[in-house]
Parts: sequence; C-alpha cells; structure tokens
Amino acid sequence: MFEQAKWIWNRQTIGTDCYCEFVSTASLDGAKATKLRISADSNYALYINGRFIDSGQYADYPFYKVYDELDITKHIVSGENHIAVIVWYYGASFFTYSVGKPGLLFELEQDGKVVLWSDSDVLSRKSKRYISGKNEAITAQLGFNFHVDLTHGDTWMAGRRNDGFEKSTVCGDMPRELLPRPVKKLEIGAVKRGVLVSQGGFSYTDEAGDFAAKMQHAALSFYRAEEMTDAAPGVLALTGKAGEGIFFIVDLGEESTGYLDFDLEVPEDCRMEVGWGEHLADGRCRTKIGRRNFSVTLRLKAGENHYMNPFRRFGCRYLQFFIHTNKVKIHHAGIRPTVYPLTVKKYRSGNLLRDMIYAVCQNTLIQCMHEHYEDCPWREQSFYTLDSRNQMLCGYYAFGEYDFAKASLRLLSKSVQSDGLLTICCPTDEKLKIISFSLFYILQLTEYYRYTQDAETVQYCFQTAKTIMDTFVGRIDASGLIANFAGEQYWNFYEWQPRLDGADKTPGRYDTCLNALLAMALEHFAELCKAVHHEARDYAACRERLIRAMHDELFDLKMGLFRLYRGQTDACVSVLANALGYLSGAVGREEADALLALVAKSTCREPTCEVIPATLSMDTFRYEALLKADREKYADHILDEIDRTYLRMLQSGATSFWETAKGECDFHNAGSLCHGWSAMPIYYYETLFSKGSRYL
Repeated sequence: MFEQAKWIWNRQTIGTDCYCEFVSTASLDGAKATKLRISADSNYALYINGRFIDSGQYADYPFYKVYDELDITKHIVSGENHIAVIVWYYGASFFTYSVGKPGLLFELEQDGKVVLWSDSDVLSRKSKRYISGKNEAITAQLGFNFHVDLTHGDTWMAGRRNDGFEKSTVCGDMPRELLPRPVKKLEIGAVKRGVLVSQGGFSYTDEAGDFAAKMQHAALSFYRAEEMTDAAPGVLALTGKAGEGIFFIVDLGEESTGYLDFDLEVPEDCRMEVGWGEHLADGRCRTKIGRRNFSVTLRLKAGENHYMNPFRRFGCRYLQFFIHTNKVKIHHAGIRPTVYPLTVKKYRSGNLLRDMIYAVCQNTLIQCMHEHYEDCPWREQSFYTLDSRNQMLCGYYAFGEYDFAKASLRLLSKSVQSDGLLTICCPTDEKLKIISFSLFYILQLTEYYRYTQDAETVQYCFQTAKTIMDTFVGRIDASGLIANFAGEQYWNFYEWQPRLDGADKTPGRYDTCLNALLAMALEHFAELCKAVHHEARDYAACRERLIRAMHDELFDLKMGLFRLYRGQTDACVSVLANALGYLSGAVGREEADALLALVAKSTCREPTCEVIPATLSMDTFRYEALLKADREKYADHILDEIDRTYLRMLQSGATSFWETAKGECDFHNAGSLCHGWSAMPIYYYETLFSKGSRYL
C-alpha cells in the first residue's frame, strides 16, 4: 500500500487556512475496476474529468493517519482521464482537529495494478478560487469558515493545467503507516432546496465589523415576493431598489447538515455573504454571537454561478444570502446533505406522540454522526465522551449501530495525555480537559461491551481505560475522597448549572459529583477487567472504601441528601449530585427516601433548601437512579416526564431536539437546537415502554 506514492505539497502554498490544487492525468480503460486510495491533511475534495466525486478526510491524528479507498470505476472513461484534488490545510488546532503537516498522498489502482501515484510529477498550485490565509474561525470549536472567488473558473479540473501550476514538492517526515477508514464514507445526497421565506433589500449599517456582524445588524427592507418577482417557471427572479443589495432567506424544512449548494444568476460581478442558523428569532439567521461567526463570503461572476462547497458542513435549518447587486435569479439555494449510512428503525408503539418524539430523536442523532459522534452540527461538531455516551446508547436501538461506536471509542483512546486524562474533545491539541469526562469514557466503553461482547475493542482501549482509572485512584487522599483538579488546563465541570459548571475554581474541594462518578467508573471498570482477564480486586476494594467515605463525608444524615461538596455550609443541593450519589452505591435504599423525592421531582422537602435542577443532558442519571431504586414505581413517571418535556419542544416547531430546554436563548443566545445528547427518549421508550425490551 502506497509503496510508490509520496506525500506532496506545493512550495508556494504555506501558512494556515490555505488551499492547494493538484492535477494529474492517466490513460485508463473505462471498463476495468478502478480504485483511488487517498489521504490528506487536513481535508480533500476529489474531481475526475471535471466532475465532483467525493470529499471528507477522516478526523484523525498525525500519528494515527487514515486513508479512504474509493471505487471510482463509473467515473473513468477509456483514454485520458484528468484527476484533480483540492486540499484545504487548516494548520491551527480546534476542538475538531489536531495539527499535522500539510500534504496529499494518493494512488490509483486499475485492475489490481497501481498506475498513478502522488509524487513530484503531479502539478500543483495555490488555489485561485479558494482564498487562503483569511484565518476566520466560525467558532473556537469548529474551525475556519471559507472565502471563494467564483470569477476564477474551474476548467483546470478537466485538463487545463496552465496558469501557475508547477511540479509538487515531496514532503519529508510524514506518516507512512496508514490505516483504512474505520467507518463508512458519508453519502452526499441530492440538493435539498430551500423554500423562500423572506426577501427584500438591505444595506449595511456597521462597516467596521466583520461580515457576520454586518449581516446581524443590517438594515432590512422587506418586500413581498410578488413585488420583486418576474420569473420564468422554476426560477425565482428578485429585483431590488437602486442603492440596495438583495437579501433572501430559505427554509430547508427541518434541521439539516450538509454542504452549501446554490445556483444563482447575477448581472455583474459582485460580492455575496451567506449566513446560516437554526432559527429566525432575530428576523434573520443569528450570524454573530460574541466571537462566533456564522458567515462565509463569495465573489460571484456575471452570469450563472452554480457552486457547492465540498469541505465545510453547515448544520442549520435556514440559509440567508446577502448579494451586493439589485437583481438575482434563484435557480436553487440549499445544501447537499451529508449523511452517515444507517438502517433507520421505524418505531411503532401505538402512541403517536412517542412515535413522533422517537423519529425526531433519530433525526437529532443522524445530524450528529459524521466521521465520529458530534455534540451538535451547528456551532461545534465536536466529539465529547458525555455526549457520545448518550448517542451510543440510543444508536444501539435506533439504528442497530455498533461499528460507528467501536471506531469512536478507539479514536477516543488515542486522546489520553501524559497526565492520564483525555483531551476535552477528540481529535484536538487543546490542553483544556473536562475532568469528569474521562470517567464517562469508562461508562461508555463498558456499556458498549454489554451490548456487543466485543472483547477485542475492550482490549484495544484497555490501557487507556486503566491509565484513566489509575490516575484518579492515585489522587484519593487520606480523607478517602478525591479532590477536584487545580490548574488552568483543568475544568471541573459537571453540568450547565450554577455551582456545577466549573466556574468556581476553589482548589482542593471534594465534590460529590466527582467522587460519585469515580465510584461508578470503578464499578464499570471491574467489568472491563473481567472482559480481558485482568485482575480487578484492587479496584473493587478501592470503590468500597470510596463509597464509605462518601457516606461519611458528603451525605447529610439530617436532610437525607448529598451536599455539593465536603464542608458546604449553605443549604443548597443538586439533583444531579444526589442522583449520582445514589448510583454510586454510597447510600442504600433505606436511607434514600428524601433523596429519591428530590431526584424525582427536583424539589426538596426542606423549604429553606435551594435546589439546583438537573438539565436535559443529565436527566438520564436521574432516571437511572429512580429505576435502580424501584423500576415498577418510577417507569411511568419517567415516561410521562419525557413526554411532557419533549412535547414542549415539538410545539415550538422542533425537528431535532435541543441542547437544553431553554432552546436558542440559552448560552447567551447560542443554544443549539440540535444536540445529540438530547436523544435519550429512544433509550427509555425502548427499555421501559416497548414489549420484549431488554434492560441494561
């Protein structure tokens, strides 16, 4: 594999956020089976004879490099074929990318023989169409946006290779041992056309801001479509007033994820900004939220502009176009959906509400699965352990999907650092770590094993799991408890609620949530040890000592509740901390009446006690605590609560479920309306409601 191929780049294409174009030719037989194996840092798009074929580098590490094998037989003609690749090199770390060196590696095999490969004879240049070096991040998690100049044509993809092309440079010190893609390639669908929902003229009022801010604060003049339209059948033509640009907004009909795709006709070369979002609460897409920048810019050429961006996935329901001319014909505007191939279960319970909630949960999960699990498709597309734990549990039922979970768990195992913890997301070079999320990895790996009995994957990930456990166990001190972690690189986060969000950086505090999660992880890790024939006795004994200390030091016998932390003096309790405390085994059922009442209703019997409710993502631990105490008593209570909570989102027009029950206004107006961790009704409908269901 790749015996003759070499990693290549272009000597003039340097820096971050840069695009390099590569072209080569091969004389081929159109009747023979043809494959292309390809890998890039950071992302690639492949074109053959001027036609887009595929894109999307797996989210890997420089030390864990993955290649794609593409069957391109149907795209080959007999005679000369033109192979073109555009590579987008990020070069800066985000929550979704670990920095490697720029490069492209490929080989083309026909009828079992390698006939073309990457080396210095491949011609390359810095892209003229894609603008390099803008370095504008959408968000700190997601990465760069893009800027495109469509006045530069794409005829070079079909064989015109002059205009700045030169021989490529062979790159040294690049990975030679590559692994095949561990998950299936995404299916890139036909264009999902948006429906026009708003249109008119605009002018920018803030010339000092970036384009996202300009769109957010633009003066908009709304006109009825019939006031602007003089169109042929199937084409919408908008004409604005002199001195104004034209804006229009389209609705994709549901939360969707994919590549921007449009076909627009303008009378002159002009600039266009495109924004995207999940709602129109501002009368437009919310393109600027703090430092977040949901905008891209393009330069349109006079005439027709048909373009698809093959690199950056948008997660949205709405697209808005701000065009700096007063006439535009809209042939279509929308996205090309990027969907992971799944077998989507048709859920029929006989309860129409639950069937609808189940289907919307499935869409939520689908929009959050690409190279790996993602928290949300809109603002992050980041791979967290907590979020993916929920997504895995739901996916086992909704799709019968285990391979995607396996690959994701293995990828996470690569992210353990020298301090024995996982990075905040994967892959990334970011130093920040959420302490509790390393413990969630133990839970999700154990649950995967319970569903699959895949001991091979447990063995593959076991050293990472053991490193995590030994790191935590080694920090248990003479108190019998583990204190929170001190240092700027550590985030003692449990959930998005005051006093649990890690904003209080008091060092050396013994938090109930952390100790309970460690006790739970120790119990789960004993199962992993058994699966790979590793001695678990010390970990089991450690758990027993830990839960005794939790009972003595963190459980308030008078209230019958867990405090937030040892030594707490005020009367404030957390529903999550008490749910986790019960799941840890630190209190028995005989002491848990007040605790279970709190967990069930998020209220406290003590009228002077302040209660911190659990949020949507953490309700699963409330439910698990109740089911552990009395499955028969609490099953209907849980199902009814889920019905009420999710019905409110459906009544608000949700086509996917939200990050929190507050919706878009949460997180300073950046609340995600599609969040994978919120699909948990699938799990509870399956295990509590469906006949013949099996329980964990």
